[in-house]
Amino acid sequence: MALYPSLELVSPHVAVVWLGEGENRFTTPFLTRLESLLEQVLKDKRYSAVSVLVTCGKGRFYSNGMDVDWLDVREPASQREYFRQLNQVLMRILTYPITTVAAVNGHAFGGGALLAMAHDARIMQTKHGWLSLPEVFMDMRFAPAVMEMMRCKVPTQAIRNFILLGHRLTAEQAHSCGMIDTVATTNNWKDLLQAAIELGQDLLAGRDVPRPALETLKIDLYTKVLRLMKADNGDLAPRGLAVSKL
Repeated sequence: MALYPSLELVSPHVAVVWLGEGENRFTTPFLTRLESLLEQVLKDKRYSAVSVLVTCGKGRFYSNGMDVDWLDVREPASQREYFRQLNQVLMRILTYPITTVAAVNGHAFGGGALLAMAHDARIMQTKHGWLSLPEVFMDMRFAPAVMEMMRCKVPTQAIRNFILLGHRLTAEQAHSCGMIDTVATTNNWKDLLQAAIELGQDLLAGRDVPRPALETLKIDLYTKVLRLMKADNGDLAPRGLAVSKL
């Protein structure tokens, strides 16, 4: 059985992080492995020419977000560490020194939707899932840094329905309000991956974008997000009735 997330170098210039074949929910081992793969792309010489990083699932889900059942049986200290790690992963994607594309192959709920939105660009497969933040129905709040990230990433006209009311958006709806860049009419993840690679390459327009400069500009662009991240002092768990035990 394959171990996910997994990393694949599909060409000298493109790396793919496969999130998995199931619901791809976030646990501490999942997030730790994802962080490790992101760092491997930056440090391993085999990936030195990579200019586009794509994340994608292989089944009905891109990611269904937090593994609440897994989290509920953890001690409060472990839960706090989990949320700190989750938000660190989001911030790493947000400021990653390589152009990132989320290939949303299926449902992206909660943390899965946040992960997709943290990328530079998004392509979503039509009729294969929803993009949704259901936190309002779970009596949960977002950490300040994550909320600020969403202010940066979600167009004004979509904030009410997406963040406040928890609407489930189809690919076409998400595209119409500017939350995704492209709707893919493909019927399988292999064709979606190719479309995502083409989107990333189109963004680069044939130019070699220096990694250090790209990372610096992303840090400058999202300075307030990163400042809030540091100010949270590790208390990044969502606040609300559903997590009052934290």
